[in-house]
Amino acid sequence: MKIVYFAVFFFFLTGAPLAFAGTATGKVVMQGKSSPENIVVYLEGVKGNFSLPKQTPDMDHKDLQFAPRALAITTGTTVSFPNADTVFHSAFSISKSNPFELGLYGPGREKSWTFQNPGMVEIFCHIHSHMAGFILVLDHPFYTSTAKDGSFTIPDIPDGTYQIKAWMGPSTSAAKTITLKGKESVSIDLSLSPGK
Repeated sequence: MKIVYFAVFFFFLTGAPLAFAGTATGKVVMQGKSSPENIVVYLEGVKGNFSLPKQTPDMDHKDLQFAPRALAITTGTTVSFPNADTVFHSAFSISKSNPFELGLYGPGREKSWTFQNPGMVEIFCHIHSHMAGFILVLDHPFYTSTAKDGSFTIPDIPDGTYQIKAWMGPSTSAAKTITLKGKESVSIDLSLSPGK
């Protein structure tokens, strides 16, 4: 399965790399028994024009769930929706930013959609009403997904003050403020409660 966990390299549209760029590292703790893996961590308040990384991530249908449940991408990214289960599935969204409908398809098949507009996209399956996934479409490359232990790194951040957010959907997020200048590195921990 192909999941792009973070965007490492990027350039201004002029082609020049960021000469003095900071790094944000840390860990996300998911309270309760939920795993801290595959939690989206991203920056808000980034201004500028950036060349966005090329990605082809997957959001699988697996064990009657979308996996990963939350995914961050950049505008113009095509996401594949493979069906790894033994039953039929579908994938669709009525979100205003990126509505789409892929229809029903069987085990072993795969369909895809290109997300052109920034915003949050909630994904559903017509057959299994309990299934829900979330895609966050960003217009900058400063995001990642947590490792198995909840750790994360966002490199090459330009100078500024930002909100850094851990995100698993519209009702599950946490945020703190960070300031970076030059090649500074900051370490920050975030705590999530399911449903908050």
